[in-house]
Order: sequence, then structure tokens, then C-alpha cells
Amino acid sequence: MQKKQPDIKPAMGKVFAITSGKGGVGKSSIAVNLSIALSQVGLKVLLIDADMGLANIDIMTGVSATNSIEDVIEGRASIFEALADGPENLTILPAASGLGRIQEDEVRIRVFRKELLKLENAFDFIFIDTGAGISANVVEFVFMAREIAVIMTPEPTAFADAYAMVKVVSMERPDIDVGVIINVVNSEGEARKIYEKFNEIVKRFLGKTVRYRGCVLRDKAVGEAVLRQVPLALYSPKSAAMRSLKNVARIMLGLKEINKKGLFSR
Repeated sequence: MQKKQPDIKPAMGKVFAITSGKGGVGKSSIAVNLSIALSQVGLKVLLIDADMGLANIDIMTGVSATNSIEDVIEGRASIFEALADGPENLTILPAASGLGRIQEDEVRIRVFRKELLKLENAFDFIFIDTGAGISANVVEFVFMAREIAVIMTPEPTAFADAYAMVKVVSMERPDIDVGVIINVVNSEGEARKIYEKFNEIVKRFLGKTVRYRGCVLRDKAVGEAVLRQVPLALYSPKSAAMRSLKNVARIMLGLKEINKKGLFSR
């Protein structure tokens, strides 16, 4: 069912690009379940599927929509006409899979940026789930955010590819804040060590500091949820991985705890 245009309120939205230097690190799963975690506590959250080649947010959330982000970019629909209802009061802007690169037209990109600004006034959080890698198509969406959260795992290849993404952002848009989320770790301590090593390298060679945005513990429930095409937040809300993601939400907000009634408490 298409979502009606939400009431506009004073600008307060925080726009995050959820991205990664390589595929297979759990980027979309983190984007979906982090978005749901914040929606469940009463915040207005929008999740944009900006993976133009391998869109999967609709499959992961069970959303069926008439319009998509491509229709907005090409001017066939307004951004409000493309919004759809997701689980737990989450709003989703879906993408169509298999379309490849967007038209690299400055006019189209500028139009979409203007449409995105309208949504920034209507939501508390906007997450842009980009494609993986550092292609021009991915970077265009990354640069629309105020902060990027780079998803990485302990694998050396993921470490190197995450550094490549941070390097691109540092060179092209040094004003954008960068954070990292370490996925599939055995403990918080392991994640902290990986972050400290990564941040040290980034500071030494790029002169930039990245923020620690938390970690997600290794958990078989993640794979089970994917196989059942149900978001982890609904399939196993008390799992270790979901508890980790709620902690990521807390870190992003600078809060000490999130209570069950939907209020954020300092």
C-alpha cells in the first residue's frame, strides 16, 4: 500500500548512508534491522534502497510498491508517491533490481537531492542503503548523507575495502563524518581492537578520524531470518545480534538506554 505524504515538521532528520567497500558484509541486513529498531521506539524512520543493481530491501521486509527510487530519479513520480509502508511503522523508498547504473545526469541527481531534502523535514532518521563498492553510482548516494556508516567485518579484504571507501570520502567530501560498524564479531572487545587498528591507519594516511558506531555479534539467527525472509528484529528480537543493533542505535543517538515504551532516555 502506498504511503500518504507525511506531515512536514521543522527539519531535524539525520541522514546516514549505510555503505561498504565490498559485498557480503551484511550491509543491507544491518540497514533494515537498525531502521526497524529505531522505528519500534517511536521515531519516524525512512529507509532508502539505493542499491540500483541488486535491490533487496523489499524482499527482506515484504514490501510491495508501485513506484521506486528510479521513478523519482527519472521524474516519473514524486518522492512522496514512491514511499511505502514497511514493518513496525518503518517507511521505505524501494528500488527496482537489475537496472544497473542510474543516469549520470547532473540535472536528475540535483532533482533527487531536492526531493530528499523534503523528506529530511519529515523524518527523524533517514538511512540510505547504498550498493557495495566505490563506483560513481554508489558514491553519488553516499555524498547525499551527513554521515556514512561503513560496514566491515574482521576479514582482511573487508578491512582493505572499507579503507578504500573512507579514502574516497576523505578526498572528495572531507566535511562528511565517517563511522564504522564491525559486523560478525565474537565480542565487543574484538570489535574495539579492529576499530582502533582501522582508525589508526585512517588517521596516519588520511588525516581523518572515524567514529566507532558499534558492532554486531556473530549469531546464527541472522542467517535463519534471511532464509525465512523476515527481518531479524521481528524473527528474533532478543537474539545477540539484535541486542547488538539496539546498542548501535543507542550509540548513534548518544543515549545510555532505550526503553520498551518507545522513549529515549539519557
